[in-house]
Amino acid sequence: MPSILGSIRNGFLKFFGDLKVFPYPLFLLYDPGSYQVKGDDIRRLIGTLEPGDIMIRGYKNYLDGYFIPGFFSHAGLYLGEVKDINLHLTEKGKEFYREGEQMVIHSMAEGVFMEDVINFCRCDFLIVVRRNTRTEPDLDLAKDNPAIFTKALSSLGEGYDFKFDFSEYHNMSCTEFVYYCCEEYIGKYNVYLKKKQALFTKIDAIIPDDFVTEEFDIVFQSKSVKQEKLDKIMAKNRADKKS
Repeated sequence: MPSILGSIRNGFLKFFGDLKVFPYPLFLLYDPGSYQVKGDDIRRLIGTLEPGDIMIRGYKNYLDGYFIPGFFSHAGLYLGEVKDINLHLTEKGKEFYREGEQMVIHSMAEGVFMEDVINFCRCDFLIVVRRNTRTEPDLDLAKDNPAIFTKALSSLGEGYDFKFDFSEYHNMSCTEFVYYCCEEYIGKYNVYLKKKQALFTKIDAIIPDDFVTEEFDIVFQSKSVKQEKLDKIMAKNRADKKS
């Protein structure tokens, strides 16, 4: 049996291994966990994604999550393979343009940018929603996606909208960006502006949870996302639609 001193030593080393050091300014953070979306989730996701999918993610214990209503906190648009794009990008847009086999475009504090899907998956909760012929009988992705992707890529380098003002699209929050790119069809999926509490005032906006509707197909959910949570979000969105 391990000695008491051995148990104490092992416990200390485990604690020590979960400390993160931020040198500037010097700050120690105890983080015994890691992202809950794991490698097997990502492998399953890679075989599921299709261009035009909307990716919705969330985190545990991040400060900004306390200021964003709902369970999820971020949304992005999956582009798939990006190469040899014939677009007249702005100088700022060229700075944020990236090529790759599986690319996501989204808006964060840095503005609208692109990154590999694996980078986007560094999170605790992740789902993917997709258009379908159940909601859109005449759906033609081969026709629609090029126009959607052109809007998305033409927005590269646009700033982030910290005011969450959906009345104009010069600067865009993450949900504002997805809504702007997909506005030709998004209303059919019960996604629309709703009154939301933003800090100390109410505004007309869309939050990531608003994309979790019965009209969309949920084609992927990480193991960390419980079905009961999705059912609860969809029930709320369904009730909002009726009210």
